[in-house]
Amino acid sequence: MVKSGSDRPAPSVAAEILTTLDAAGAARQIKKLAGSIPAQYRPYRPYGAAEQLFYSRVPEILLVGPAGTGKTRAVLEKVFLCAQRFAGIRALLARKTRASLSQSVLVTLEDKVLWENHPVLGGASRRYRQSYLFSNRSELVTGSLDKPDRIMSTEFDLIAAFEATELTLEDWQKLLSRLRNARMPFQQAIADCNPSYPGHWLNRRAAEGSMQRLISRHQDNPSLWDHAHGRWTPEGERYMATLGRLSGVTRSRLLDGLWAAPEGLVYPMLPELVLPDTHDKPPLPPLRVCAGVDWGFHEPTAIVVGVLCEDDCLYVVEEYYQSGQVPAELGLRLQALVRRWNIEVLFCDSSRPEMIEQLRRWDILARPAPVKPVDLGISKVLERLQNRQLKIYDCCVYLLHEATEYHYEPGGQGRLARLPVQINDHAMDALRYLIVGVDFGRGLTAHRSESAGPALAPTPAAADAPCTTDEASASTMVVKEGPAEVDTPAEAGTANLAELIWGE
Repeated sequence: MVKSGSDRPAPSVAAEILTTLDAAGAARQIKKLAGSIPAQYRPYRPYGAAEQLFYSRVPEILLVGPAGTGKTRAVLEKVFLCAQRFAGIRALLARKTRASLSQSVLVTLEDKVLWENHPVLGGASRRYRQSYLFSNRSELVTGSLDKPDRIMSTEFDLIAAFEATELTLEDWQKLLSRLRNARMPFQQAIADCNPSYPGHWLNRRAAEGSMQRLISRHQDNPSLWDHAHGRWTPEGERYMATLGRLSGVTRSRLLDGLWAAPEGLVYPMLPELVLPDTHDKPPLPPLRVCAGVDWGFHEPTAIVVGVLCEDDCLYVVEEYYQSGQVPAELGLRLQALVRRWNIEVLFCDSSRPEMIEQLRRWDILARPAPVKPVDLGISKVLERLQNRQLKIYDCCVYLLHEATEYHYEPGGQGRLARLPVQINDHAMDALRYLIVGVDFGRGLTAHRSESAGPALAPTPAAADAPCTTDEASASTMVVKEGPAEVDTPAEAGTANLAELIWGE
């Protein structure tokens, strides 16, 4: 039985919209309805740079902008859409470290992009998940560049690298070499980041035209900007007020979205002396190979390896930068570095004499850095930079990043403070130890006399050395003989130079 008009239920708002004949009017009503739905329950819609990202098929994209503009969400939404649209594709979600990937990118993917109880969420927990497998055989693979073996052994259609300023150019080029799965009409790598220092390789690569640069704004993020009413949401007002309290270079990057360097940089000319990482580094035969070490545990331990060549230029060819390493783990890393580069001596932070002694027991030649004053060490680094006798390969990403933040705070009467700000300066300290160790031994001869102390030999404690059986049998570490003692006064003042460098 058909109900009378008076008995017929009132049409819903959605029904009214669907039956509207005027297309423009329907669009206006949909916009009005969307404005009444809380932001967290609205279907995702890309705006600005995020919308450009969805339609772009160029091989390389740099999605860059201030903090909180929705860059990560936009990239993940595109990856998810492609996984549904193209059966059998493989997409890589990557960050520099696995821990940072699990605690940031995968949280956004599972909480905002995938809905509750989505079929791909079965199996391992987020921390241990290796991939998300769709019913159409598409797969989102998780990976990190600190352990790249699994990434480099497979092929992908789409690669998304998050916080890409953490990566080196070599990392990026390795990722590009994996774009060959051919299950999509296009193959694409997307780098997502906040701006960093102006000379960063990502900024240069985009400026050269090798990448399409998409610049996001805070208004692109629907959770911050209400497009239906053209105003900030309550969350957006709070977040913008938070960013407004930032200052200096942090404000320039995270609020204004600028590639900026802080004022009062200690080494402003360093970006001009960065070399692209190559397999034939350094370019000239080495005279000696040394390393600088800054100890840490809760803070990172930083190690930089320098090769002094025939042109009197010191090439920084590799770095190690890691926190939470116990002595045995650190010893394994150091032994690997010593074998790989035939390191002659490690110039170490003198604050940990027990670590220096432990390295000696493991047959690693280690000495306290010959000069402790920070300003004197900085002057030696500046001397090499000004003479263009210091070159750094861009694989040393932590060293280069610290250099862009290493600055003097303004002091009284408009002058700069005497010493730089002591925050995130671990690789900077290691670089100083390396250079003062190398340069304060420049006048010494090529061989160490017996009076300078015996060559280091394994002691009974060497039984505890962090070396596997295979490593012990396969590696014979060749340590170059050090220079002999001479009567050269040290700039530090109390002992002669040879005692500072080669003495106990």
